[in-house]
Amino acid sequence: MPRLLHHLIDEAAHLSPEAEAVRADGEAITYGQLLRRANGVARALHDTGIEPHARVGVLLPRGLNVPVAFYGVVAAGAVLVPIDPRSPAQQVARILSATGATHLITKPSLRRVANDAVDSCPTLRHVLGLEADDDPPNQDLQPNKDLTRARLPWSAIHELASDTRPAVRTIDLDPVYVLHTSGSTGIPKLIRHTHRSALAFVDWAADTYALTPDDRLSNHSSHHTCFATFDYYAAARARATTVVLTPASLVLPASLAALLEEEAISVWYSVPTALVHLALRGDLASKDLSALRWVLFAGETFPEKHLQSLRQQLPQARFSHVYGSTEVNVCTYYHLPDGPLPSPLPIGQACSTDATLVVDEALEPVPHGEVGELLVRGATVMSGYWDDPERNHQVLVRRPAAGGFDEIYFRTGDRVRADANGDLAFVARADLQVKVRGFRVELQEVETALLANDAVESAVALAQPDGEGSSTLIAAVVLTAESDADERSLRGELGAHLPAYAVPGRIEILERFPRTPTDKVDRKALKAELTR
Repeated sequence: MPRLLHHLIDEAAHLSPEAEAVRADGEAITYGQLLRRANGVARALHDTGIEPHARVGVLLPRGLNVPVAFYGVVAAGAVLVPIDPRSPAQQVARILSATGATHLITKPSLRRVANDAVDSCPTLRHVLGLEADDDPPNQDLQPNKDLTRARLPWSAIHELASDTRPAVRTIDLDPVYVLHTSGSTGIPKLIRHTHRSALAFVDWAADTYALTPDDRLSNHSSHHTCFATFDYYAAARARATTVVLTPASLVLPASLAALLEEEAISVWYSVPTALVHLALRGDLASKDLSALRWVLFAGETFPEKHLQSLRQQLPQARFSHVYGSTEVNVCTYYHLPDGPLPSPLPIGQACSTDATLVVDEALEPVPHGEVGELLVRGATVMSGYWDDPERNHQVLVRRPAAGGFDEIYFRTGDRVRADANGDLAFVARADLQVKVRGFRVELQEVETALLANDAVESAVALAQPDGEGSSTLIAAVVLTAESDADERSLRGELGAHLPAYAVPGRIEILERFPRTPTDKVDRKALKAELTR
């Protein structure tokens, strides 16, 4: 029998039925309860006559029902499509339509977005959880759609809780979830993972970070991202507890630090931005964070000065830089050593599940130490973008291997180089290299130079086409609280570190940067703000 993603809670519930699986807002469910409730979702979906591999959108706010829905969907033999609950209705409808979703699981608190999205999605036929227990029995929630299960509230779903689930034929190469990320054009990329690729990452992560039933993992990022794969599934693999960080706790760094202390979080995983805020404004010295043993970060460059500050404030914790886009889960990692850090900070070496290759524009390997594009193959790599053969052809490339076989690599679009130790160092995104007056400029190098200034807390460099085949540079910075720097002084400082053509013609000082749902800088929104 193949090993499948939902078998994680089968095993956890069998071995530790009373252990806390997930905590949120001071409430918790055990692994035994999680299994039974997830089976209830699977039975509710089965009652609608759901087809194998049908796509099920999950539009839920942070809370205990999220993992219940996640595991319930895959236990029903369907494909999970998690959607950011902060998305506008148009985006929700676009994702549901693009995946051909037939079912949606949501809550009454998201009724307006759900209703608008349903009206715009022709494939959707069944909605679960939309109605509240106290809704009038004759209320017509969807006048424009023939939705046969729109009136099933969560209380009714929980009443279907059971130790058994519907019998479904699933293999490990079947799709298990489709994650969405915004492409450079703003059109979502729909990334298809299988049970095998998800479990390959889960097993690697649980083993590499030695997760145990005593661990308490923080769920900081939105559940529609690849971070949730670690937060919910790697935790279940170890029978650990996932602590969902509520929106209220995420508003102020000091409140977040207090929650980390109160919940005795032992493993943290997020983008660097959240950690920078903790280092600068979390008042960590007043908190007992001795339980925190691993700090994992990914998704963005961690400014060295902020990373060093955080390490000093959390001397008991080990730090690990994990690298990989949603398409590959995680493919390389680097455990930070004690003492001084190399610069730039490496993204490390390939996970045991994967192999990497650094190539030139012709996709041929470059000599050791030279810059090239990173290719990845292995167990954690996606099976492809959903219903997008052209994009799949562009990024999933074949290279001949021994015995007349081809190896399939994913083109990351990231430029890297290997150092003397064999560790890979990130150089820049291929699409963030621009030409200015005939010179090639790496936008990350400009950002690094800006961040070297003690007055700068955060920095972003952007390029704007000049209409003549070249670009002009602009930058935006957030200053430290005590700084009185201005554009002139910032440009003067940059001139001492960068050639004149790489110094932005304009530097805007902002109070904050727009952020994506994963807390990365939203470069598209920032560029629109600076160029309008």
